[in-house]
Amino acid sequence: MKDDKEWISILIRVIILIILIFIFFTYCVDAATPAYLRHSVLNARDGVNWYDDGNGLHKETYYNLPMKRICQIAKHKGVHGEYWETDDGLKMYGYFIICAADWSVHPYGSIVLTSLGPGKVLDTGTFKESNPEQVDIATCW
Repeated sequence: MKDDKEWISILIRVIILIILIFIFFTYCVDAATPAYLRHSVLNARDGVNWYDDGNGLHKETYYNLPMKRICQIAKHKGVHGEYWETDDGLKMYGYFIICAADWSVHPYGSIVLTSLGPGKVLDTGTFKESNPEQVDIATCW
């Protein structure tokens, strides 16, 4: 009889442990996961993505233009990095995706969170007149 009680006690502890692990992974791990890994991402097929970077929802689009002049200006302004392209078609400057944004909202050289990862604002566009919160992501698409 004593062995049965010990077995039940062990089983209850295991069940409680499983529940605690579930709660941990549901709340703690998900909260620590960057938002761009939990939400929809910008892609060439859809062309537009609505992304919440933690500061509110903003529109993301993409553009494919030469980046040579953009990178020259960045270097001249003291923003360090080298231009390269990822295998999935993102135009990068150092560790960051090249982005265009309204500089009064996202200053030149600032880092913005996008659905595809962290970006660096090195460009701007006419979209800022109609949607100053929009971020345009440089791609090879």
